Amino acid sequence: MIEFRLAKNEDINPIASFISKINSKEESHIGYCGSNSEEIANSLREDITDIPFNESFIIGTEDEKIIAVLGFDMDFESNNAEIWGPFLEKDKWNIVDEIWSKMIEILPRKIESISMFINKKNHNCLSLADNIHFIKRSEEIILEFERTDAYRLQNIHIMELTNTYYEYMKLLHDKVFPNTYYSGSQIIERLSDYRKVFVDIKDNKLAGYIYVEVNPEFGEGSIEFFAVDESQRGRGIGRKLLTMALKWLFTFDSINNIILCVNSSNEKALNLYSTVGFNQKHHLCYLVKRY
Repeated sequence: MIEFRLAKNEDINPIASFISKINSKEESHIGYCGSNSEEIANSLREDITDIPFNESFIIGTEDEKIIAVLGFDMDFESNNAEIWGPFLEKDKWNIVDEIWSKMIEILPRKIESISMFINKKNHNCLSLADNIHFIKRSEEIILEFERTDAYRLQNIHIMELTNTYYEYMKLLHDKVFPNTYYSGSQIIERLSDYRKVFVDIKDNKLAGYIYVEVNPEFGEGSIEFFAVDESQRGRGIGRKLLTMALKWLFTFDSINNIILCVNSSNEKALNLYSTVGFNQKHHLCYLVKRY
């Protein structure tokens, strides 16, 4: 008999292992969640915060074994919930409607939208989303650069942002990314040994910048933002900045790969990343349902 219940804190590691197993296959892959069980467990503990994990995840068990997981990561600022899953054993998709209904029951009433990030090869989840009237907003390409390819990077000087160019960097960032999660001032406030801005300077002017973060403990490195001044585009500065970022990130021994998400229609960006050495890892659909 299959039983459904709210997840408990002691379920975190078994759930992370289950998600890791299911999410490592493209035909059952969800974009938000990763495939490393330790990283997944850390995300469940540290990143699911607006509504805690033990109030936002449903599990299905059979003979005390996990066979299904479905939850959400609530963001009260946007009133949107990112859906984690559904993750089900391959022969248990007949219970998807039931676990979905159980999750809907625990969604907060003030919610305005829910979103899903589904691999294009995950036909079961795409069919579910279509049946319950999600709308596709975009298609995204996940790109990956692996440490084993780092030897191919150009040997260039890495130039870190100094206070001389703080104001220029803030102006460029806020112009290119006017309504994003970090303003130029916030990025500068975040600078540390694990959060860096690298720049290219032409004629004593800021030609472009790239902001990167690293979490060595979990082997995570990310390229958060980068922009090139409009007057300097087409001169190879984007490639130069990406090379700086990758070279710095791979100075941390725990970093094995860097992953990026790019809109599939952004051919210029895709070509740039490909030129530097990124390879396509996943093709995903971003879908939204209004409440």
